[in-house]
Amino acid sequence: MVSADFRVTHASLARRVTGNLQNSLMKLEQLQEQISSNRKINKPSDSPIGTVAALKLRAELGRNSQIKRNLDDATAWLMTADDALTAVVDQVNRVRDLAIQANNGSLGQLERDAIATEMNNLREGLLGLANARYLDRSVFAGTASGKAYDPSGNFTGQAASIERTVAPGVQVQVNLNAETVFGPSGNDLFSVVAGLATAVSTNVGIDTSLASLDAATTTVQTSLAEAGARMKHILTMQDRTSVGALNLRESLSQVEDIDLPKAIMDMRIQETAYQAALQTTAKVIQPTLVDFLR
Repeated sequence: MVSADFRVTHASLARRVTGNLQNSLMKLEQLQEQISSNRKINKPSDSPIGTVAALKLRAELGRNSQIKRNLDDATAWLMTADDALTAVVDQVNRVRDLAIQANNGSLGQLERDAIATEMNNLREGLLGLANARYLDRSVFAGTASGKAYDPSGNFTGQAASIERTVAPGVQVQVNLNAETVFGPSGNDLFSVVAGLATAVSTNVGIDTSLASLDAATTTVQTSLAEAGARMKHILTMQDRTSVGALNLRESLSQVEDIDLPKAIMDMRIQETAYQAALQTTAKVIQPTLVDFLR
């Protein structure tokens, strides 16, 4: 007859062995889940510390993505303005060439009128460029939703800054104010070109109008240079943001992703250890229990 002390000891041993086998099986299942998902963390309990770190990194990636969208938007605004102003300078230079041609005293009235007509046509083109749009917003109209200038050349926008956050606590103005670029109403580029066309047609005051045109051209060129400087700054911030995103993703990968070759090796070792534990247990406790665990 088996003593009670022996029965208690045998039952305790069985519980311990069963518990160890279950822990071993849980580790094996966890490794299999990690390999199938290619992630070390599939639920918070897998690694509470790693879960917190991953959440922080994902939040940083979210902010980084928003910054990137802001930078892309700022780039598009400034590129639209840059393209428009470059075309403005080209057309103004054409106006100046025509004025110099018209300043030749040998031209007749018909020739001067033809030049004046071309100048007025160029003025219409300049107004179109001044109403350049990005995403259905005029880049020179400030916060106004409509055009910067009406067909008569009157400013109809709203002078205000449009800014984008390009880094934590750093904002950059992405628009250019029309009255800063083209001059104040009544003395703007379009009025100057119209006045020059009249001077050419009447052959009176061409030199004075040319001087005004040169001053207006200088103002446009200054704005063009300013847009270029802002663009350079934004491109630098884009590079930094891209590098930052790469570093964040690498850090997140280190926290969440597995080393697949190592994980497979660990699983093989765990499988071998589990099978060995089963075989050893079969020699210690009743075979029926071991068969049940198998």
